[in-house]
Amino acid sequence: MRRKLAALLPLCLLAFGCENSQHARRLERREAIREAHLRNLRGAATGFEDTRWSMSPDEVRARYPAAVAVDGGGLELQSERWDMPATIRFSFDQEKLAAVTLFLGAPGDLREAHRGVASVIQTKYGEPDETQDSAEEAARQRAVLNALAGLAFAAETIQAVQERRPVDAASLEEMNERARMDSEDAYWDTQEYTLRSKWNTSATEVHLLGTRVGGQQGLALSYVSTVLRLEAPRNPGSRSTLRGRPHAFEEQGERALAE
Repeated sequence: MRRKLAALLPLCLLAFGCENSQHARRLERREAIREAHLRNLRGAATGFEDTRWSMSPDEVRARYPAAVAVDGGGLELQSERWDMPATIRFSFDQEKLAAVTLFLGAPGDLREAHRGVASVIQTKYGEPDETQDSAEEAARQRAVLNALAGLAFAAETIQAVQERRPVDAASLEEMNERARMDSEDAYWDTQEYTLRSKWNTSATEVHLLGTRVGGQQGLALSYVSTVLRLEAPRNPGSRSTLRGRPHAFEEQGERALAE
């Protein structure tokens, strides 16, 4: 029995070694496929005209000679897109193009301008993955609160009839005050609101932001690399115009549009 086990031991070791070798080759192939995929993503088009991710500042400047350097190491270009004045900002991470943001002036109907730009984006990326309209959300919330207040007032009215007494003056005053506030809120929702649309792909996130605040309004359209953002080093001393935060460009857009 021992002689049989001793004879089988080399075969087991050989089989184990072959399995380890095959596993190592599978891991190598998997890693090679991953690296090839990442290289393709890094060199993929950004979605903004003919630029691509990982372009150097010099390469971007060669395609847009009018672009000038700005604080933080980015480039900025004054131009026009979709019949609207546009400030185009190219942002880099470790000297590689990682985001392109267009700040668009929209002097007319902001909602119409937002729909127009969104329809252009949809021709390439399809329906947005996320949408938000702050005014519509506020209107839905008011509708729910009004329904609850109406039910409470109806219950008070029924109880007053059953008890043969006047409706509680405080309840009536509360209903009138709510109606006044709803009218005021509805007005301000037409004056100050935010519109958002977002598209996701393997290489690029596209953010479209429309903001109207204090009589000023505009659009910000951002193309952001998913690969460079995820791989970007986070050390404070790195030369980068990105901050490694998923919503950094939406925050920048809101600040820029509010100025």
